[in-house]
Amino acid sequence: MSVRDDFSRGEAAAGLTWLSIGALISLALEVVYVGGGVGRVLMPVAALLFNAVLTKTAKLWTDSFWVALIPLGVWVLGFFVAMLFVPVFGFAPVPADAMALILLFAGIAGGVWPIFQTK
Repeated sequence: MSVRDDFSRGEAAAGLTWLSIGALISLALEVVYVGGGVGRVLMPVAALLFNAVLTKTAKLWTDSFWVALIPLGVWVLGFFVAMLFVPVFGFAPVPADAMALILLFAGIAGGVWPIFQTK
């Protein structure tokens, strides 16, 4: 089975949009569950693996290094919005502890890993 490469620019944009939406949904789940229990261990691992899948899938839609990182950029931007701006409204979804940093670094590591992976 071969990879389809005869898609239009619009299809690629739609694919990257859906990957970015998936990044935000995964971030929402990760920050909610990273606060306690088994989520403290599993959510950084989930962020690492899921962001790797998102970037690897984005690489199927483009040959550009930077465009393939769009879902990761959306994830990181969403992380900082949740950490810095959402608490203004009285709700802090990202815990103010070391787990937030571990989650951030795990998510970034997972997102950049497929870029540097050789075929």
